[in-house]
This record gives sequence, C-alpha cells and structure tokens, in this order.
Amino acid sequence: MIDIPIKNLKPAPWNSNVMDDRMIDRLKESIMRYGCLTNLVVRPLIDRDYEVIGGNWRLKVLSEMGIDTIPCAVVGIDDAQARLLSLALNRIEGEDDLGLKAEALKKVLEDISQEDVLELLPETAQSLQALASIGQVEMATYLQNWQQAQSARLHHAQFQLTKAQSEVVEEALKSVLPKIDKSEADSPNMRGTALYFICKSFIDKEVTHHG
Repeated sequence: MIDIPIKNLKPAPWNSNVMDDRMIDRLKESIMRYGCLTNLVVRPLIDRDYEVIGGNWRLKVLSEMGIDTIPCAVVGIDDAQARLLSLALNRIEGEDDLGLKAEALKKVLEDISQEDVLELLPETAQSLQALASIGQVEMATYLQNWQQAQSARLHHAQFQLTKAQSEVVEEALKSVLPKIDKSEADSPNMRGTALYFICKSFIDKEVTHHG
C-alpha cells in the first residue's frame, strides 16, 4: 500500500463502470463524511504513472475535492487480468455499461478461460456467452440469449424491519422454503426465491379479489 500523487493516477479507458449524478453525489458525501474508506487498486505504467483498475469514480471525486495523494493498492498484472479484476470490482458500486463490459469480456476471454472468469464474476456461462456475443451475432439472437440469462442474475434488496416484523418474515420464509421446487427456482438464493413466491401469491390473490 503506497500513497500516490493524484496527478500520476490515470483512469482506465476501458472501465465499464458507470454512475449517474445522484450516485456520484452520494459517493462524494460519503467521502467527505468518512474519508476514502476503500483504497484504489492500481497497476504501474511507465514514467511513474499508474492505471486505476478499481476506484475510477473515487479518483474523479477526490480529484474534484483537490486531494493531492491517494492511498493505493498496487498490483502487477497484465491487460487481461486487469480487465477481469476491474469487472469483479465493479460489483461493489455503480453499474456496468453493457457495451463496455462486453468489449472488456471479449478481451479477457482471449487470454483467460471461461472457467477462470466464471470463478470470479457473478455471471453464469449463459450470460457470459450473451455478453461476449454483442456485435458478433444478430441483435435478435443476442436479445434471446440475454433474456434467458437474466433469470440467473441476482438483484440485491435491503429492508429495515422491527424485531416483530423480522420474526413474521422469518416464519413466512420457513413455511415456504420446503415447498419450493428447486427445478423451478431461478436463483441460487433460496430465501430470495421464497420471498418472491410469497409476494407473487399475495399479488395473485389481490388480482383475483379485485377481478
């Protein structure tokens, strides 16, 4: 871990991570309040410069704040490994631009096996193939592949409950979990699938009642 002058830190031109203005403002507020809690991940270039693999948006915010040096974790890796690590780090914050992500994945898969990529990224083999096919197949084929792959992608939801509410939710989940047909579950997160079935059952009953 070393402190690097911000003038020597260069954003990765192939970074697929995107943030809207609201997310950037939240990031800036967090840094102003708590400091930069997560170090940037960089790799050395020539002339004492470093390419930012993880933390390009933190670099932008810190630069706008007039910070002179930033603590960084330095890794010596090649282009393919750098792209793969960047894709993995993008899971933490922001969202992926699918076009840029697809381009990065194509480069990664030229040098790294699909099996190794799947060990690090949250993609399934199907979604990985769909992403890598952008620009190589007809759009209709791509959309078909992508829609099929979406069933395996997880979306995170966070709720705050009182103790009493939490106990009710836990009881409901426990009652539904044994009834889930694993062949129909579209997510490895069985508790999430149980919650989905509870919500769907409620909605179906509401539709029937008001219908």
